[in-house]
Amino acid sequence: MADGGQTIDQSEVIERAARRLARALGTGYGWNPSMQEARVGVPGREVLDESCVLAISRRGQVTEQAARSIGGSLHVRRQQRWSTSRGVVAIPSYHHDSDALAALSFARLDGPLEAILLLYATGDVLRYWPTVKLFGLASKPSRFADEALTDAMQRILCGRAAVSQDNRARELGVRAESYRRSTKSYEERLFVWLVEAAKRYCCALSN
Repeated sequence: MADGGQTIDQSEVIERAARRLARALGTGYGWNPSMQEARVGVPGREVLDESCVLAISRRGQVTEQAARSIGGSLHVRRQQRWSTSRGVVAIPSYHHDSDALAALSFARLDGPLEAILLLYATGDVLRYWPTVKLFGLASKPSRFADEALTDAMQRILCGRAAVSQDNRARELGVRAESYRRSTKSYEERLFVWLVEAAKRYCCALSN
């Protein structure tokens, strides 16, 4: 998440809307999953949620060596000791949520608002980024608008762009200061759209 001009309240609204949508759609970022806490009982007692527990068996020391009878007709395999341990694991979280999906219609997310909220919530760049990009380029045309807009969106989604601003400016043959100023302008505009979309969506959920 970019930190330019945002407040804690704005971030909380965005995260609340994004996580609700991601959970309802059964998608989300693999590096930032929604997880439910599972309590594991002490050894020998029943586990409260077996679906969240992974049992791992390990092969230990040899307790009996392999053997063969004198005539060669009987073969006994080597026996080894096994131990089992259990640990809590993260599993995909998906809950059918009709209210969360219906709120998308009631929120009246026109223009780029629905696309940028779903892009942030699901990470589906191929599906939602073209719409956001179309409105972004129309809002402020420039010679390197495509690159600056893309880098700005990456900073919001991932915290940083794939290419540093200085290196990008060098690739484009423009002044680094000009490129940073343009990227910041696009980032602020995209963030305003995202905040507005999240606020409208949360408001529709509460009504």
